[in-house]
Amino acid sequence: MRTRFQPDTPAHTPASRHRRTWARGLTGLCLGLVLAGAACAQDNRAPVADWEADLDAFLTVLHAEHDNPYFHTPREQFEAEIAAYREALPELSRAERITGFAHLVALVGDGHTWMAMHPVPFDGLPPGPGFRSLPVRFELFADGLYIVGAPSGQADLLGARVLAFEGVPVETAMARGLSLLPSDAVNFSDEMLPEWLMQAELLEALDLASTADRITLSLSFADGTTQDVQLSPMGTDARYDWIFSRDTGPVGQEDWVRVAERTPVWMEDVPVPSRALVVDGVAYLQILQVGNGPQSYADVAAQAVALAEQQDRPALIIDLRRCVGGDGTLNPGLIEAITSSDALMQPGRMAVLTSRRTHSAAVMLVSALEQSTPARFYGQPTADRPNHHGETNIFVTPNSQLPLIHASEYYQTSTPDDDRLFVTPDVEIPEQFSDFAAGRDPVLSAALTDLKG
Repeated sequence: MRTRFQPDTPAHTPASRHRRTWARGLTGLCLGLVLAGAACAQDNRAPVADWEADLDAFLTVLHAEHDNPYFHTPREQFEAEIAAYREALPELSRAERITGFAHLVALVGDGHTWMAMHPVPFDGLPPGPGFRSLPVRFELFADGLYIVGAPSGQADLLGARVLAFEGVPVETAMARGLSLLPSDAVNFSDEMLPEWLMQAELLEALDLASTADRITLSLSFADGTTQDVQLSPMGTDARYDWIFSRDTGPVGQEDWVRVAERTPVWMEDVPVPSRALVVDGVAYLQILQVGNGPQSYADVAAQAVALAEQQDRPALIIDLRRCVGGDGTLNPGLIEAITSSDALMQPGRMAVLTSRRTHSAAVMLVSALEQSTPARFYGQPTADRPNHHGETNIFVTPNSQLPLIHASEYYQTSTPDDDRLFVTPDVEIPEQFSDFAAGRDPVLSAALTDLKG
């Protein structure tokens, strides 16, 4: 699936805080079940030796290309987890083998090293696990996991808060899902989690469903009632635009409704990597990808600065809330455009909006703006660290044909002693479901209020 433009281009393609409640980890859980005699389902379609060879191949690439694969998980612990996975392999189903493998990859920790549970959006790659997605769209807010999109025939589920997966409390379910996502890039993992919890075979492998063919959800509705509903997954050809959309249906499906009453400016469908416009008398630069489009990245930045200087009270908002990355080498062009403006380099004249989707090259830009400008930051903390392991490299396992993303470079974009897990805004505004459903944007509103005085 290739969308309007790509996040981080792969360098090569060879042949929250609640996450620790599931302390044993996936491999320990499956091994424990095997030793207890309650073995996970057998899958004979691929020999164990093929999975071991895939793991060995990935570890070889990881050790050769990652700057420091043990920066987050000590090597001794990592190797113990690998040994537990190898021991459990004979008794695991295909989905459980993939889930265990994903857990090992996630132990590296950085936001550029993980295994997708759905197809990755790069042409020429195999489809990945081939799991089936649920026919509803989840989104995680500060106040819970909600259903934000559904087919029109199931519109009654819109706005329901998820309480449990087949009797397992949602907090436990989320902790299990998070064990398969980068454990150092905590906000990035929270952003990806809803898509993980939509994969039927993954839910079965995590013991959140007795069968992937029928998923039971316990839901709470706005009127105070609760209800258990059963959902059947869609076919393997149904794919969501999980990078640029949060609540739309599978690509090409028209029979779909969304909970949001209207679409705020920052969530509009934008066909270019970045755009400059005026919102309520203030120049607004939205960056969805650090990259060139019909206009160069530097030209769009210059256009935004010019728009800002044309206003009665020059001011600029830079919205990075949907920017998942790009080419960080282009950021100096934007910084130069801003720092050359005397009007914008005054205190109180610039706002930067961030969220848990502000990732990779966007975090590099946040760091540069922190150091070079008097900008004030609004929204939610960024996806990952200012100093982080980056680059999007993709390795395809030779037997199971699973695309694995891994980092290869270390980027120090802040001071050497900056060990922040993320950049916390000056004005932190949690994202609430009620605001999303109403189409309100309290982050932009707060920035506009301050800039307009």
